[in-house]
Amino acid sequence: MRQRLVIGIGCVVAAVGLFLAYLRMARAFPINGDGASNALQAWDMFHGNPLLKGWALSDVSFYPTELVQYGIVQWFTGLTADQVHVTAAITYTMIFFLAAVLAKGRATGVEGWLRIGVAVAILLLPVPGTGYQTLLSSPNHTGSAVPLLLAWLVLDRSRQRVWTPVLVAALLGWGAMGDPLITFVGAVPLIVVCAYRALRSRGAERLFELSLVLAGAASVGVSRAFRHLLDSLGAFQSPHPPIELAPLSDWPHRAWMTARMLGVVFGTHRPGWHPPAFELALSALHLIGFLVALAAFAVTVVRALRGTADRVDSVMIAAITCNLGAEVVSTISVDLMAAREIAPVLPMGAVLAARLAGPWLAARHPVPAAASHSGPGAASRAALDAARTAGDGSRIPAKAPRPVWIGRGVLAGVLAVFAITLVAYAPPRAEPSEAQEAADYLRSRGLSYGLGAYWASNNITVTTERGVTVAPVVGGGDRLVPFCWQSKAAMYDAGAHDARFVVFEKDRPFYGTPEQAEHMWGPPVQRHDVGKYAILLYNVNLLDGFPPHCG
Repeated sequence: MRQRLVIGIGCVVAAVGLFLAYLRMARAFPINGDGASNALQAWDMFHGNPLLKGWALSDVSFYPTELVQYGIVQWFTGLTADQVHVTAAITYTMIFFLAAVLAKGRATGVEGWLRIGVAVAILLLPVPGTGYQTLLSSPNHTGSAVPLLLAWLVLDRSRQRVWTPVLVAALLGWGAMGDPLITFVGAVPLIVVCAYRALRSRGAERLFELSLVLAGAASVGVSRAFRHLLDSLGAFQSPHPPIELAPLSDWPHRAWMTARMLGVVFGTHRPGWHPPAFELALSALHLIGFLVALAAFAVTVVRALRGTADRVDSVMIAAITCNLGAEVVSTISVDLMAAREIAPVLPMGAVLAARLAGPWLAARHPVPAAASHSGPGAASRAALDAARTAGDGSRIPAKAPRPVWIGRGVLAGVLAVFAITLVAYAPPRAEPSEAQEAADYLRSRGLSYGLGAYWASNNITVTTERGVTVAPVVGGGDRLVPFCWQSKAAMYDAGAHDARFVVFEKDRPFYGTPEQAEHMWGPPVQRHDVGKYAILLYNVNLLDGFPPHCG
């Protein structure tokens, strides 16, 4: 009882410390239009519009998952830019602990702690730059690992209980309601693996595997039914993800890009980044964890094909394969920023690495045969005296071979370096938001409502805490039109709002240009160039006669 209490208190203290460290990392990047849009949607959900009527969201709604989390955080922080960072830090802290628990599995004693140590070594320290941006920014599939890990944890701990398939289906269905990625990296792998295992088993074991197949299928049905229910209630619009099969000739290039994306997620690849020697050393240490995860993946594939792999391990290798395979054969990703789409691979890879390396690090040499010279029963007694209980309850001799001690030393060294870095390294804090300079200018001029390119719209609204509201627009021919993506129809209501300015990004003409504004409303009264932004001021309400919103 006392030991559990100490462990519990230690976990709470660690969770608070990790949250604060990850919050510091998250603040190293400003929020952007995506995170700000999610914050505005969560605020609307919890302030009278639970169905988000009138909203056009992105192809990933995060509706019952991270938008709810955003809303809860806003009870404490309000609608601020920092609440995006707070939510990201909470999410990664949850992933860290869920992966550690799943990595431990049913192992106890030394093996259990070694498993946790391996998972922690891989997850503890996102690398500066790309690691922060991919894993600790706004909702971008990283948080989708939470329902996945919860489902695999239930599958691992509950074994063959009647309610296990029901709970797994509920968790995967809940995740897929917010992110369709869960269907492809959760439900599909579960169905395929358990169907294969059902063919190789019999009796009660076969029935349980088939029940898990039904659970995977049911999770898809639950998420689809939820979407139909929302549509019937007039809730938000959310387009289907634009997924197409890439030409076969593109697959080699896409495979190489996916490999680089994997390096971004695991912290071994720093695209366009020239870090100091210390940060390069951190990437080199992350390479160790990546190689262990890669070896664990290969070994588990062989075991799964032979039918000797653990069920959860088999499901995770199938999930990783589906996630990475989709990036290779489809048109989902367009550049390395799409590394966020394979973010769930990181915790699952860490768990696989821990479940393979942990037992090896806990292994001992067999007792030498020379011990038998003491008499017929002496060797047996000596072996029994030296033996200890492994995590699975089996008896193993106590003497560890040299490679195992080297492995333990490497693990201890990596954990020490990462822990010290986590405490000592303080990344510089960025501006609260992209387009912060434009937001400051508008607020200083007393301007409160206008239009703007997507990446200088909702983020300005959030960073000024709705002191300045900017409705997103996009170029449409020679005109500007509402951007039907992360926007609400009421934003363009001329009877409710008086829009007197337009904000453009000079280097992103796709989202609108000053020439399009002048074609619609004539020359502005004033034009101000603030950094890379052009701000046009008018003496008329720009929403009068503005094209209608798609919502």
